[in-house]
Amino acid sequence: MRRFILLLFAVLLSGCALPIPGLQAPTASLAPPTSTPAPTETPLGAPLTVPAGGFSVRPPDGWTNTIVSGTVTLAPSRAALERGSPGPDLVLTIDATPLPLLAAQFGTAAAQNAATFFELSSGTAQTAGYTISATSPITVDGHPGLVADLNAPGGAGRLAVILTPDSAIRVLGQADAATWPAQAPLYAQMLASLKFFAPPTPTPPPVDAATQPVIVDAGAPGFILRLGGSAGPPDGRFVSARGLAVAPDGTLYLAESRRGVWAFAPDGKLIRTFGADELLEAYDLARTPDGDLFVADFGHNAVARFHADGSFVGRWGTPGEAPEQFGPASPQRIALGPDGSIYALDARPGPEHNRVINSIVRFSQEGRFLERITLAADLTPADLVVDATGTIYLADPFSGVVKLDATGKAAAHLGDPAKPEALAAGAIDLDRLGNLVVATYGAGIIKLAPSGLIIARGGTAATLGTIPAPGEFSLPNGVAAAPGGVVWVSDNSGEYSAVTALHLTVDESAIATAQALAATQITTPSSALVRQWASEASASSFYAPDYDPAGATGAPNVSACQDSRDAWAAADPNGLETLELRFALPVFAVGVTVHQSYNPGYISNIELIDEHGATKTIYTATPALATPCPLPLTLTFDQTLTRIVAVRLTVDQRPGANWSEIDAVELVGVP
Repeated sequence: MRRFILLLFAVLLSGCALPIPGLQAPTASLAPPTSTPAPTETPLGAPLTVPAGGFSVRPPDGWTNTIVSGTVTLAPSRAALERGSPGPDLVLTIDATPLPLLAAQFGTAAAQNAATFFELSSGTAQTAGYTISATSPITVDGHPGLVADLNAPGGAGRLAVILTPDSAIRVLGQADAATWPAQAPLYAQMLASLKFFAPPTPTPPPVDAATQPVIVDAGAPGFILRLGGSAGPPDGRFVSARGLAVAPDGTLYLAESRRGVWAFAPDGKLIRTFGADELLEAYDLARTPDGDLFVADFGHNAVARFHADGSFVGRWGTPGEAPEQFGPASPQRIALGPDGSIYALDARPGPEHNRVINSIVRFSQEGRFLERITLAADLTPADLVVDATGTIYLADPFSGVVKLDATGKAAAHLGDPAKPEALAAGAIDLDRLGNLVVATYGAGIIKLAPSGLIIARGGTAATLGTIPAPGEFSLPNGVAAAPGGVVWVSDNSGEYSAVTALHLTVDESAIATAQALAATQITTPSSALVRQWASEASASSFYAPDYDPAGATGAPNVSACQDSRDAWAAADPNGLETLELRFALPVFAVGVTVHQSYNPGYISNIELIDEHGATKTIYTATPALATPCPLPLTLTFDQTLTRIVAVRLTVDQRPGANWSEIDAVELVGVP
């Protein structure tokens, strides 16, 4: 996972937040140390210079590092460098973004104001589960900046941003929550050791002189060919190979960053390039049955339309807060719906500080706004695709592959719910049979049946810091299913950028199973479910001394409809109360049962609470006396995408309940 996190955030721009290279999600809560040793100054070694970033830093002697373009990650050992979550050692990541690029993608304020740049940067940390302290001003090598602490139960750290005349610099230090206080002084020493200089100015390739990329046609089994890479003439190397689309005749279309759209024959021969003058930052493509191409151009905050021959038709979309407008750096991904409408991913700042609201905006092919579908707060999609029924599938770097109904409501979480990162993905597509083709960060390229069953695999993940061999992938961010069972994948890592064609290895038995399941509704087997009674309870009030919240824990023990001291009752017989039940084992929940032992029917709201404290309402009702009594209120729902640890009941007795009593609450879910 360390490899995935570093490369994902080093290259991708996700919505209106600027991802932080090397950011590690906090682990489960760790016990604090019994005592914190007094900080001591650590001797620093010789400067390590990162020319592409325009900076040098002095790590302690013996430290190891990984440098990808203008980003360096440092740690005292290779094991610490490759950890997937904060550990006992300090891990330091420094990256640099050229100011012109920052201004072009996020506005001039981001390149001129440290507070704006920090706000863009810290959103990713909050999405990963950290809270951010207030910022404090700093000066590093004579340049102004801001610094703030990051805190979570299982991780801690500090993020600094500095604006130099040439670049915007970020310095992220992380360790586990227990050892961060002892590591913070070393972070401060290394931050103070930074020196800045003007990075070399790259010579941009002429956009109108694209030449044939290098074709590699020998590799591991399943590999067909690769276009581009780090070899060949400069004009034949991709700046950043991104989204892909394939025509029925096998023609491949590639969104090539600032160089427009490149079209290739199935054998990899370059046919034409177009759109370099009309597109500012091409990121993704969608092709209609009649051959027109729609391109997500986040540089213009717009969607552009071309005919198959490359002639420009027009564009629509503007930046702003209106329903039909796009947020900063959006749209980056688009998809074609079954009715021909265009689905575009949008991200914009939310009302809460440093929070991002992700949504899907749907337009007609002429650019007429149709609807906006707001996504759940725990979804951070990298790509989307829409099947023939209007079902939406998201590729999410943190939640894996998520299935939504046409309204945006989560219908299923494909893959292993306990390990969603196993399908952490940068791109997704559909083959002609309706199967999902997913380009993952750690498990290669995977084909899923609509039920979520893996039916084919291909390719492998490249070793961190190496140039991928044929058939290996470093940071895939485009995938397309082509005729003949061919799958095309775009891939990027630092100066390396390529497009690969391969055949996946098919699991025939899995296909047979998927076909057998396709005609039935896929449900979680009852044998896989955990049923548990609440182990702890708290309430807004209780009738003292005998009707305390503990009466609602454990299994039901009130057998008849009766007032009983073995249940919970509120202090006020006709008030508005809450009862919160906690469970020993976190689960991906599918059901809740509430045993009401006296005067049932006054539960007006039921919420699930996950391990991060987020809530989801699963039941609302108008409170009124109900029959029979006692009354178990049983609810079933789609499996949650996060682990549930508690259930909160709102009991509204104001219509005249005269004490409604709760005997027990059961939570059902997948462990």
